[in-house]
Amino acid sequence: MPAREVLVFDARVVDMASAERSPASPASASPVSLKFGLLVVGVAAALSTHFAWRAKATNVFKASYAATWLTLGTATILYVQPDREELEQKLRASAAARADTNGVTLVSAADREAQIRALKGASLSGEEPRPR
Repeated sequence: MPAREVLVFDARVVDMASAERSPASPASASPVSLKFGLLVVGVAAALSTHFAWRAKATNVFKASYAATWLTLGTATILYVQPDREELEQKLRASAAARADTNGVTLVSAADREAQIRALKGASLSGEEPRPR
């Protein structure tokens, strides 16, 4: 069971374990809507950056450029990163497999011999290891 995190913010105590799992909390809004909202605002900011640049409006350009990076960049990262639940399942499966072998990676004798032959072949080809 993971350790529970407790945050103190504006004299309120928020228990992170219950906040993540309660469907009625406002923090559990759909991540798709958050991503899409950031994407739409980011595209609008990018368009305003373009038009401000064409109009030579320096201050408007600077503000919209910053807004573009903050919104469109964040939306891009949210769309690219893997889903949290899938990642947690992969990590749990990997940890369970590692616990079964006590952290030792099992390699068959044939695979080990192939690795040794490959290393010997690299050393016989005249390639010397480079000093670090």
